[in-house]
Amino acid sequence: MSKHQMADAPVCTWVAVTDASGRTRMEARWTTAASLAVAAA
Repeated sequence: MSKHQMADAPVCTWVAVTDASGRTRMEARWTTAASLAVAAA
């Protein structure tokens, strides 16, 4: 087995979304690990 991590593997994150009537719900968003690293910087 290799210890190499895949840079472009999809990652699921949950974000809070508020609709027009003011209700908040959780929504899944799929992104690549590379875009998460850029957003964290």
